[in-house]
Amino acid sequence: MLQFQVNLLTAWWEAAEAIERRYEADRDRGEITATTAMIVILVIAAIAAGGVIAAKIVANAENVPEP
Repeated sequence: MLQFQVNLLTAWWEAAEAIERRYEADRDRGEITATTAMIVILVIAAIAAGGVIAAKIVANAENVPEP
Protein backbone atom coordinates (compact mmCIF):
# COMPACT_ATOMS: atom_id res chain seq x y z
CA MET A 1 0.00 0.00 0.00
CA LEU A 2 2.85 2.37 0.81
CA GLN A 3 4.40 1.91 -2.64
CA PHE A 4 1.06 2.79 -4.27
CA GLN A 5 0.80 5.96 -2.18
CA VAL A 6 4.35 6.99 -3.07
CA ASN A 7 3.67 6.42 -6.78
CA LEU A 8 0.42 8.38 -6.57
CA LEU A 9 2.12 11.29 -4.81
CA THR A 10 4.97 11.29 -7.34
CA ALA A 11 2.50 11.34 -10.24
CA TRP A 12 0.64 14.22 -8.56
CA TRP A 13 3.85 16.25 -8.23
CA GLU A 14 4.83 15.58 -11.84
CA ALA A 15 1.39 16.66 -13.05
CA ALA A 16 1.59 19.84 -10.97
CA GLU A 17 5.02 20.65 -12.40
CA ALA A 18 3.78 20.05 -15.96
CA ILE A 19 0.83 22.38 -15.39
CA GLU A 20 3.13 25.02 -13.92
CA ARG A 21 5.50 24.80 -16.92
CA ARG A 22 2.58 25.08 -19.32
CA TYR A 23 1.24 28.09 -17.41
CA GLU A 24 4.63 29.82 -17.55
CA ALA A 25 4.89 29.19 -21.30
CA ASP A 26 1.38 30.55 -21.90
CA ARG A 27 2.10 33.66 -19.88
CA ASP A 28 5.15 34.47 -21.98
CA ARG A 29 3.21 34.12 -25.22
CA GLY A 30 0.43 36.31 -23.85
CA GLU A 31 2.86 39.10 -23.06
CA ILE A 32 4.11 39.11 -26.64
CA THR A 33 0.54 39.34 -27.87
CA ALA A 34 -0.23 42.21 -25.49
CA THR A 35 2.91 44.04 -26.56
CA THR A 36 2.02 43.58 -30.22
CA ALA A 37 -1.50 44.87 -29.63
CA MET A 38 -0.14 47.95 -27.84
CA ILE A 39 2.24 48.69 -30.73
CA VAL A 40 -0.61 48.38 -33.24
CA ILE A 41 -2.74 50.81 -31.21
CA LEU A 42 0.12 53.33 -31.02
CA VAL A 43 0.78 53.06 -34.77
CA ILE A 44 -2.89 53.68 -35.55
CA ALA A 45 -2.89 56.71 -33.23
CA ALA A 46 0.26 58.07 -34.91
CA ILE A 47 -1.26 57.67 -38.38
CA ALA A 48 -4.44 59.45 -37.25
CA ALA A 49 -2.41 62.30 -35.73
CA GLY A 50 -0.41 62.61 -38.96
CA GLY A 51 -3.66 62.83 -40.93
CA VAL A 52 -4.97 65.63 -38.69
CA ILE A 53 -1.71 67.56 -39.00
CA ALA A 54 -1.67 67.13 -42.79
CA ALA A 55 -5.28 68.36 -43.03
CA LYS A 56 -4.43 71.48 -41.00
CA ILE A 57 -1.40 72.21 -43.19
CA VAL A 58 -3.50 71.89 -46.35
CA ALA A 59 -6.20 74.14 -44.89
CA ASN A 60 -3.64 76.81 -43.98
CA ALA A 61 -1.99 76.56 -47.41
CA GLU A 62 -5.32 77.18 -49.12
CA ASN A 63 -5.89 80.32 -47.03
CA VAL A 64 -2.57 81.94 -47.94
CA PRO A 65 -3.21 84.84 -50.36
CA GLU A 66 -1.34 84.92 -53.66
CA PRO A 67 1.26 87.67 -54.03
